[in-house]
Amino acid sequence: MKTFFALTAIAVAAGCSKPDNVDRRIDSIVTPPVAVEPPLPATTPRISLDCGVTGTPVITGEGIGELKKGRNVADVKAVCETESDADEPGPEGMKERVLVIRIAGESVRAIVTNDKIWRVEISNPLYRTDDSLGIDTPLRKLARMRGAQFFPGEGGVYGFVAEHCGISFRFSVPLRPPKAGNWTAASIDKAHGDAAVDRILLTGCDR
Repeated sequence: MKTFFALTAIAVAAGCSKPDNVDRRIDSIVTPPVAVEPPLPATTPRISLDCGVTGTPVITGEGIGELKKGRNVADVKAVCETESDADEPGPEGMKERVLVIRIAGESVRAIVTNDKIWRVEISNPLYRTDDSLGIDTPLRKLARMRGAQFFPGEGGVYGFVAEHCGISFRFSVPLRPPKAGNWTAASIDKAHGDAAVDRILLTGCDR
């Protein structure tokens, strides 16, 4: 009998106990770590070099877009595509610093003094005023505008109109009329009305 009860106790004990390997199996279950995406590298915003011009470029007496008289060269280069910045021969054999900027696919020259834009020069018909004055505009159109005046200057006669303060339009015509004196709007229109603008200077409006 003692032997029977001993065997029964052992069997009950065996049925109530858990195998060691079960505990080990439960303990060994580990939740896998959540995958964490690495942070995206910081990106520097792309700076547009369109010089502040969208669509058709419009010229004013101050310049084109961000290329304006009085603007610091470093500021212009930060927003405009720069083709070159170098000293070039100027009037009367003097050297002058010339900044060449690309705007809307074409090149524009700017004369620099004291590290600032002093004058912008236009020689491409792409750039025009808001009323379509530009390279190839006939002299007669300017001569018949309000306040038109014409004065001799570097390489030709320059026309000025009241609507566009700070802009001078050059025509390659004789500096003086045949009887000397100065050209009037009427006399230069009569003699050279078919002449066309071949250079434009943007020098800023002081009024």
